[in-house]
Amino acid sequence: MKKIIKVMVIALVFILVSVPSFAKNHDLLNLVSPHFPPYSYEENNQILGVGPELIRRVLANTDIPYKITMVEDYGTAVHVIKAKLADGMLLASQSAERDAIAVFAKPLMVNKWSWFIRKDSVIDTRSAGFKLHAGIGSIRDTNTAKWLNENGYTIIALPVDAHSLVAMLKSHRIDAAFVADVVFENELSKQERAQFKKVVEVKKPFGLYLSRDYVNNHPDALKEINRSIEKVTR
Repeated sequence: MKKIIKVMVIALVFILVSVPSFAKNHDLLNLVSPHFPPYSYEENNQILGVGPELIRRVLANTDIPYKITMVEDYGTAVHVIKAKLADGMLLASQSAERDAIAVFAKPLMVNKWSWFIRKDSVIDTRSAGFKLHAGIGSIRDTNTAKWLNENGYTIIALPVDAHSLVAMLKSHRIDAAFVADVVFENELSKQERAQFKKVVEVKKPFGLYLSRDYVNNHPDALKEINRSIEKVTR
């Protein structure tokens, strides 16, 4: 019930924020960007980060009007797209759930899903024992969390942000963290990075999703965006 209420509140707020823009231009590309620093975050009422900056460069090469709205997390981003309150999300990696409602454009970069363990730990992330017995944490509603679940790992913590995940690993509340390496390391100073060992598990394309409704209604938009992505990422 709490989950349903939260989604309804998010939807109402998002409608109130978005309706004026739609009224001015029904062809506006309405994008959402989950809070996921340093890829995307909000500061002084500005949406900043690697993702929004890349998308601005990509869309500057097109005639597509757009708006970027910050949302709490990836779960919220998926919900607002399902509710037809947004036309796309960034930055994101692919999943079956996302593919069902949106189309993945050409990748903008590579995201490294990585294990982080304390420097003094004797844990081997490749061992069968690790998979069966280690207490692992990731960030709520991310694809790294879904990957852990799908592959049979023992998840004991799903905080809302990387700051909390780092704190849990430092305080021995979890044995390992599994998350995009840039996101975890963004919370650490250079000295703190020496306290952890990193093992890259998999590299995933990271980019822009456009809702299937938007692509169907604007058949040339995806081609135009993909051509611009090729130019920007050369």
